[in-house]
Amino acid sequence: MTEVKRHRRINPIVFVLILGLVAFVLYLYFYVNPAEVLFILSKTNMAIYTTSFVSYTLFALFSSFVWRSLLKDLAVVITVQKAFLFTWVGLFFEATVPQVGWSGEISKTYFLNKDADIDSAKIGASVVGQKIFTITITVVAMALGLGLVLISYSLPPLVTFLIAFVLGLSTLSAVLIYFVSFNPAATATLLNWGIRMGTFFRKSWAPQNFKLKAEEVLGGFHSGMEQLRAKPRILIKPIIYAVVSFICEVSVIFLTFIALGFPVPVDKVLIVFTLTGTLQTVGVTFFGFPELIMSVSFSALGIPAALSVSVTLLTRIVSLWFRLIISYSALQWAGVKIIRQTAREKIKP
Repeated sequence: MTEVKRHRRINPIVFVLILGLVAFVLYLYFYVNPAEVLFILSKTNMAIYTTSFVSYTLFALFSSFVWRSLLKDLAVVITVQKAFLFTWVGLFFEATVPQVGWSGEISKTYFLNKDADIDSAKIGASVVGQKIFTITITVVAMALGLGLVLISYSLPPLVTFLIAFVLGLSTLSAVLIYFVSFNPAATATLLNWGIRMGTFFRKSWAPQNFKLKAEEVLGGFHSGMEQLRAKPRILIKPIIYAVVSFICEVSVIFLTFIALGFPVPVDKVLIVFTLTGTLQTVGVTFFGFPELIMSVSFSALGIPAALSVSVTLLTRIVSLWFRLIISYSALQWAGVKIIRQTAREKIKP
């Protein structure tokens, strides 16, 4: 009998997580005094810090208001509870799935479609509209933060260049999303490219049916986007919700500084918050890399290393671990609801 050797392959996701964690630990070891970090953390005002959890919850709530308002503008009515639930589901996938910044939108579209059998094209138009709001607000906040920093401080040329580079990429991303969303020819081209790639890797695939269904969905999607653009006044309410949601999310960092007893550097917070937010677009949102980027960014902007790490750790407790606990619970509850609903539909005569 011959022994079959099984070669175990390291999961790429696990590898990235380990690499990120190692990088963050090495940064702490070489550049930060752990005793000083512990001393700063020991002075945390827990009453103030607790409000950061409330602020993050409000961020999710107002984010769900944005989505629900856009759906309503597309003649799709869902309850606040359902929008809030699936918003948390989207937050779970954003935090755990390596992707290019769309796992939250895709998961919300999928779950709402399964739960309520709503036209996926209209759901897609609503989540893309919300994405445009989010990216636009992020770009404006980063530009404002960079402007304030350049006026008040003298940054090293490399730091200024990197911030400006990320700002440029974010702006380009917003322009591309807007262009594709309102240009049927662009989405048709992307669809054809996708089909060509699919047939290249899978020679036996017959894409005719897939193409017809995709064109139908894209037609409904563009119709929904045009419906939103045709009446700018109906967008006032979701835009206000989006701004409030952004303020609640970034307030987590503000409240952390206050809880640690340090003045809040508004301009630097805006830059670091938006910089780390762009990690979502490349799928690096789990433990390690965001913490490293946030800590290094604060330090590069003149905040002491120990304080930078302390703010980072406390912030990520809210924006990662609290988020994972609540969003995973939401995912389980959403799954149970869909299973129950599917079972009821099967027993109907």
